[in-house]
Amino acid sequence: MTINTHIREYLDRLISTLEGLPMDSVESLSELLYRAYSDGKQVFILGNGGSASTASHMAADLGKNTIGPNMRRFRIMSLNDNIPLLTALSNDLGYENMFAEQLQNLIQSGDVLIVISGSGKSPNVLRAMEYARSRSGEVAALLGFDGGPAAELADLTVLVDSSDYGVVEDAHLIINHILVEYFRERLATEQPWSA
Repeated sequence: MTINTHIREYLDRLISTLEGLPMDSVESLSELLYRAYSDGKQVFILGNGGSASTASHMAADLGKNTIGPNMRRFRIMSLNDNIPLLTALSNDLGYENMFAEQLQNLIQSGDVLIVISGSGKSPNVLRAMEYARSRSGEVAALLGFDGGPAAELADLTVLVDSSDYGVVEDAHLIINHILVEYFRERLATEQPWSA
């Protein structure tokens, strides 16, 4: 196989998957985020591996790239970004607890947790979801494959219909960029922070 053939095959898989994105679920996620923004609730995002990178990217984009002058910002953070804390929690309390333990210090009723996972099976993701729900947080999940147990725990699931990790991770990042562009326009137009 040549690189050109591989490029074409990969892009065909990605395009096919993107054409099947569950737009209603993405719309529901946008409304969940808008409600959190309007109500001044905190949004937490997390993931493992490539999904950790997407979680950090999403927190940065929604926190910075959705606002203009004098606009209130999203209260948003990625739970992947404090490496000393992650390693301390993992070492002392177990890797499966590293996200839920952070949420114990942070999450309050009505806050939002967004988990990003290809398989939806990671124990640390599932424990964080369970903890957020136990504290009356709303839980959304960007997933792939069949969604795994995370699909059952989430209040809202955006399932990318693919069993190809690269395609799933690409689609999750594209959903991020769709949301960022949408909020940049909506917040500038509606100015909900000034109401």
